[in-house]
Amino acid sequence: MEKEAQLPKKQSIPRLILIAVILVILMIGGGTIGSLITTGLGKEWITSFNQKEVESILVPQEEFVVNLKSNDGNLDDFLKIEMSIETIDVENETILTEKAAIVRDAIISVLRNKSTANIFDESEGVLVIKQEIISKINQSLGSEVASELYITNIVMQ
Repeated sequence: MEKEAQLPKKQSIPRLILIAVILVILMIGGGTIGSLITTGLGKEWITSFNQKEVESILVPQEEFVVNLKSNDGNLDDFLKIEMSIETIDVENETILTEKAAIVRDAIISVLRNKSTANIFDESEGVLVIKQEIISKINQSLGSEVASELYITNIVMQ
């Protein structure tokens, strides 16, 4: 037993110091988290992880030449228009290109019901025809494929 008493004791960190260090770390972490929550930065930080970057894809359409309705019955009025359809998904881009005939038919069905008097009607600063075409495309394809429409060229006679 004397030999055991003479062996040097292992020096270890006292328990109180270890507990104090852990408490200080917890207090600093808790204070940081608390300040993030109360200032609203925590919510922004968390939502930034959940947000994936949305990339818009433009799908240009071929030129359309359509006879417009006329009040006097003649077919002299026509519209020549070029546009691009915006979508936010690569799958939707594929749908728009693969089903180009359905998309063109939807666009033509909206355009041929317009007249020279109402082709440039606006609602809240946006051409009404744009929303009508987007709605008709989405309805024809059965899902929300088109999100925006950009008219790149328009001539009416």
